[in-house]
Amino acid sequence: MTNALAQQPVRRLPDSARTFVAAASWFIDAKTDKKKIQELSQQRSEDFLRMNHGLLRDFGVRGQVGSAHGAVGLWLETDTHIGAMPLLSPATARPDLGLVLEPRFTWRSAGDMLSGTGFRVTPEILPIQRMVVQSDRMIPAWVLSATVLMRIAAVLKQFNRRFEHHDEVLSAPKGQVQWDRYVTAHMAHGQWLQVPCRFPDLLLDAKLGGALHWTVLCHQGALRTQLGRHAVVHQLLQRCETMLIVLRSFAPVRPTPGWQPQASSAMAEVFRRGLEAIHWTVDERGLGGTSDLAGLPWRMDMAPFFEAWVEAIADQAARMHGATLTTGRRQETTVRLHWQPAKYRTQRALIPDVVLHRSGVTVVIDAKYKRHAQLVGYGLYSAGDHDWQAQHREDLLQCLAYTSLFDTPRVVACLAYPSPDDQWNRLNFEGRVLSRATVRHGLRQVEVALLAVPMSGDGRVAATLLGQLLE
Repeated sequence: MTNALAQQPVRRLPDSARTFVAAASWFIDAKTDKKKIQELSQQRSEDFLRMNHGLLRDFGVRGQVGSAHGAVGLWLETDTHIGAMPLLSPATARPDLGLVLEPRFTWRSAGDMLSGTGFRVTPEILPIQRMVVQSDRMIPAWVLSATVLMRIAAVLKQFNRRFEHHDEVLSAPKGQVQWDRYVTAHMAHGQWLQVPCRFPDLLLDAKLGGALHWTVLCHQGALRTQLGRHAVVHQLLQRCETMLIVLRSFAPVRPTPGWQPQASSAMAEVFRRGLEAIHWTVDERGLGGTSDLAGLPWRMDMAPFFEAWVEAIADQAARMHGATLTTGRRQETTVRLHWQPAKYRTQRALIPDVVLHRSGVTVVIDAKYKRHAQLVGYGLYSAGDHDWQAQHREDLLQCLAYTSLFDTPRVVACLAYPSPDDQWNRLNFEGRVLSRATVRHGLRQVEVALLAVPMSGDGRVAATLLGQLLE
């Protein structure tokens, strides 16, 4: 008797969720006798957690052996990280398994927001030698392209010029005259004013420029196959066009495996990361998008990604209302805490995510990648969900603590929570996207606001509502 379930080496899980995965469908051979499946499921589930403990922890995945619907396996609880990781199989002790963590708001929403944030946050490629097996086509190709192109853009900003020896026939001597060539090839034919010379010239690194040109063209071609799918694809294609204009003087050349540029500046961190991105493209490695090869291990935390999205919306509100914008991401809002004695300190600083300031009013925004927007909007707190209430209370107290850092006559503490598009549209139609309360303390007026933020690439309505807090 054989197991009827087909083995799936790579599993897909949403972020911030708890999911059951049956051991028989993940790391037990389909030909295993049915009578042994139950015993093997328990043992191999325990072995799986032990063998992959470190990597699961780094991705914020908590695992527990359990059962559901009569099957033994793993209850996997994810946090706010998304990405792809290679995992060791308890059956073979080799990296034959993989886990792909997806945004719970869909890849389309993540892509639209990525372009909406101006690519403030991009995936982090992990220094893990193992690849994620069979992860091709599980992850949109634009995820890798966004990472590569942002690295190439950083290289172009620091694309140093250096001296290279240049050969040219001139009418007047310059540098070193190549006399043998002059006598035999020019003077013998009466070409007295054609002098072959070699001289140092300040040029851009031609080989590096050619490699960058080739890399951008490769990703431009891959992105063109995805037109009409995501707004982020159009944004990335525009960036490709901009970079190709800069690189047009270099002939695109595919680098050989292991190629290294000679420029000393290539040892800088930005060039090292750019060179790494070039080699991913040369080796046809992906994040699971453009080829049938195994994918690169990568990770991105949706919490700072959501903060960047809220920052982009606040930036729109600031431009509409003539306000100034400071952010914790750029370390512009950090306020140090001075503890006495210093050895007993618990927090080093208070760092609000986003601060909007206009004459007489300050809006402090704390972005929380939690499900509270749906709970608040649909009145589910009355259902006795005390865990969510406790978390929301902690968020509120933290945001109110930030208001003590500012001395303007009016201060607004705003909590921003994500909301799926369909629910956000319903909340907006019913006028429940933004709710406000007022607390008066002495001569100061402190306001509390809850803002549901749409998980899409269009934050104009949310920016308009946020701007109401500045009026």
